Amino acid sequence: MDSNPELPVTEGTASGKRAPVYSTVLALALAAAALLLLFVQLASLPNVRDGHVDFRNLYAAGYMVRTGQGHEIYDATAQKTFQDKLVSRADVPLLFIRPAYQALLFAPFSLLPFLPAYFAFFTFNLAILPLSYLLVRPYLANLSRALPWLPVAMFLYIPIAAALMQGQDSIILLALLAGALACIERDREYLAGVLVAFGLFKFQLVIPIAVLFLAWRRWRFSAGFAGAAAVLAAVSIWIAGIEQSVHYFRSMMQVSVSQGIDNGVPLRMNIMANLHGAAHAILGQSSLALPLTIAASAATMIYCAIRRPHGVDALLIAIPASVLVSYYLFVHDLCILLIPILLTLDRLAGAGKAKYRFGRTQAIAAVLMFAAPACLSFATNQFWIASLPLIALTFTAAMRRSTDLPEVACA
Repeated sequence: MDSNPELPVTEGTASGKRAPVYSTVLALALAAAALLLLFVQLASLPNVRDGHVDFRNLYAAGYMVRTGQGHEIYDATAQKTFQDKLVSRADVPLLFIRPAYQALLFAPFSLLPFLPAYFAFFTFNLAILPLSYLLVRPYLANLSRALPWLPVAMFLYIPIAAALMQGQDSIILLALLAGALACIERDREYLAGVLVAFGLFKFQLVIPIAVLFLAWRRWRFSAGFAGAAAVLAAVSIWIAGIEQSVHYFRSMMQVSVSQGIDNGVPLRMNIMANLHGAAHAILGQSSLALPLTIAASAATMIYCAIRRPHGVDALLIAIPASVLVSYYLFVHDLCILLIPILLTLDRLAGAGKAKYRFGRTQAIAAVLMFAAPACLSFATNQFWIASLPLIALTFTAAMRRSTDLPEVACA
């Protein structure tokens, strides 16, 4: 097959009849999604006003670092004191569970009262979204040819809305991975590794990516990641101190092998769209849930590690695999799946009528992974079901041979 096939002209386009119908249906579906997102944002305003959003712990951590209280940043009592004082009173604190270096990002926002700071960070996230789109857009030529407005539909992804609503930092990780994608395309893998390392505030998602790149012997990426990670670790220890840093490490290890954190707050496993959530949803409180999760995660990583993807194809495997094996995952964390979803759909659009392995399965998995968060937002206790199309997306991406489809190419 030609390594650079012409952009496809579908049967509907050729006839001049079917494409407008599909366009209209898709446009109506996306308009409905836009209305749903608007409703979600408006419904969240009371929680924002009362300070019951995830931004409260990020804001308080930024304030603590800015005012010289970084050595207490992982102390639950100190966090509750500052959150009650700066945001609103709550029975338990919303714990800051990020590496301490990330609190530096939120220190400037803490100069404002909570509500103005929340909306300032909301605006900051909104500004990052177009940057992410501009970084990914060169890889969406086929989708743009089919429907010029289709790639912009990425902004209607429910995890994006969840991240905006909660004042979460998942959109920042999306931008970092989009930047890494562009760097890999330009053969600047060292810089790509640095950018991914800056995403270690979501280490449960970033570390599996780094492990896979190391297994694939992408040495420049690994060197950039390791160097940046060492610097960020040193900065975190400088902020929090050795004692608090050790406490943080132990707390994260506890989360990885239990269903709660050290202040007794349980983790809701059934809202995690990964192997961890699926195992606990299926087996409940069974003692087999944890070893099964570990075994399935190890099998996933080993299977992906024995592949040898080239160029940016590596991220199309590493990103969904990292989400699948993460032990701690919520709906806003799925933002980063936009990259493999959109690039996969663009590649399939570019393949035209060509036959290739698992093509239909991969297309269905990508579409379901985009739609599932919206559908399951009405049944949050069953959100683990979204792990099923994610499993299909991960393994069909890893199964692809270099002869099945052209490599992702930058337009």
